[in-house]
Parts: sequence; structure tokens; C-alpha cells
Amino acid sequence: MQVDLNRYDPSKHVRYRALSVKQPYAQLLIEGSKYIEVRSRNTTYRGDLLLCSSRKPEFPGMMSGVTLGFIELYDTKPVAEFTEDDWEHTRVPRDMWGKFEGGYGWLMRNPRRVIEIPVKGMLGIYTAVFEKGDIVEYPTAMTIDKKGWDYIKKQLKHTK
Repeated sequence: MQVDLNRYDPSKHVRYRALSVKQPYAQLLIEGSKYIEVRSRNTTYRGDLLLCSSRKPEFPGMMSGVTLGFIELYDTKPVAEFTEDDWEHTRVPRDMWGKFEGGYGWLMRNPRRVIEIPVKGMLGIYTAVFEKGDIVEYPTAMTIDKKGWDYIKKQLKHTK
């Protein structure tokens, strides 16, 4: 559960640098099919961000107002220097490109999903505080020993 920043206790809570992004762009970032987020301002921050989806707008099949995962912000680039390939990786429709003159592309990589929990977002990069253990990454690999594999095979035979 998200905790009020004023109640932060390092023995019970963890702070994360967080970024809220509207859907469908938040989903595209965490899936890795979008890796440039266009913002009106530059940032000097580099490192992991807890990516959260904004509460609005809501899109069918996409979660809103929740944590989605971690993503690394590794660089920024003025929109004025974008190539056509850069624009394609923003996933912003071509007819809207002119709307972002003077903005910056925040270059992202290494998305990692977390188990979704409700979050109250804010504008820009902000500090989100959660109870220890609340933010859990989905496993990316699992190791099973022979005993475990034999058990799985046995269970599969029972389901046929």
C-alpha cells in the first residue's frame, strides 16, 4: 500500500523515484515496444523509475492507477534532434509530432514488470513510498530440480 511521504520510516518503508504515464503509453513502455517518453521538460535524473499508469484515461484491457514496473531512464534528447526513427519509438501519432516542439525525449530501457498495486500518481518524477515487500517484480526465470519436475509431470498426467 502506498504510504504518505510524511510517514516514511526506513525500518518499515521503501522510497522509489516514480513516473506516472497515461495509457496506452505506460503499457507500451513496460512491454518494451516504446522506449522514448516525450516530456515538456528535461531532467538530470538517471536511473530506475517505478513506472505507474495514470488513473485517466482508462483503456479496455489496460490497468490504470497502478504500479506497472521498473524502467531505467538512461538519457534525454531534445525533440528538435529527433530522427524519424526516434519519433517512431515514441509511439506518438505522426499528426501530433508538432505539438511537442521544445520538448525532450526521455530514453528508457530495461523494463521489468511488478505485481500491480494501486498508486496515487503525480506530475513529473516524484517520490513514492511503499511498505517494504509491497513492490514485487514478476519472476523472469524459474529453476526446477528433478524432484520438482517429476511432481509437475505427475500433476499434468492427472489433468488429462
